[in-house]
Amino acid sequence: MIWSPTSNKYGVAIHNWHGDVTYGLALDVGDCVEILEETAYWFRGTCPRKPRKVGLFPKSYIHLKDLSKVDPVVAECTLVLREWSEIWKRLFVEREEYKFTSLRKVMLALLESRRELLSSTLTQDQTYELQMKVISKIDWGNRGGVQQNPTCRMYVAIASL
Repeated sequence: MIWSPTSNKYGVAIHNWHGDVTYGLALDVGDCVEILEETAYWFRGTCPRKPRKVGLFPKSYIHLKDLSKVDPVVAECTLVLREWSEIWKRLFVEREEYKFTSLRKVMLALLESRRELLSSTLTQDQTYELQMKVISKIDWGNRGGVQQNPTCRMYVAIASL
């Protein structure tokens, strides 16, 4: 197997993979990956949800993404939703009902806005207005005390939830 280095290659897992080979990196559907090297049938790379872990995964399980075409607001919304979902799960386990419900409402609104932005059916003015609403919701979540999510690289703040 000859590994070829890659640069700026990213993808999304389209199947779950257990990583049951030597140096395998387990992936769940929807996991983003940064691809560092490739062969004819395999990628070697990292997953932001599993920082500092580099591993192998099959090429056929990854859909490559061209990041130059991704709307930065949609990308930020996606990242925030993934990070907040970990906090949301923790709030459920800890039975923090009010915080859990409040965060759920904001996350559902962000999901709906993200869906609308991805649909490409809005006018430029509508798109701009919706982007501003998304940014406002993310800023609302980032005001206040910062909570560290151990499974993510970034800190997420949830304002007075």
